[in-house]
Amino acid sequence: MIVFYEYLEQPPYWIAHDEDGYWLVPVREQGWHEREMFVGRVPELRQVSNPFQVDLGLPDSSIVVS
Repeated sequence: MIVFYEYLEQPPYWIAHDEDGYWLVPVREQGWHEREMFVGRVPELRQVSNPFQVDLGLPDSSIVVS
């Protein structure tokens, strides 16, 4: 399962957390395929309430919705 968090950066990114760690994911069509490992600290991450607003190229069953 993958949980997405908002990351205030331009262009827009989400931070994804899955069993392999944390990823920086561009918020655009097929963005999952352009992800990079995320290393750093971000205080008070807010979970994305509707991760289906963009087709990141993932199966719907892998995404956790808050």
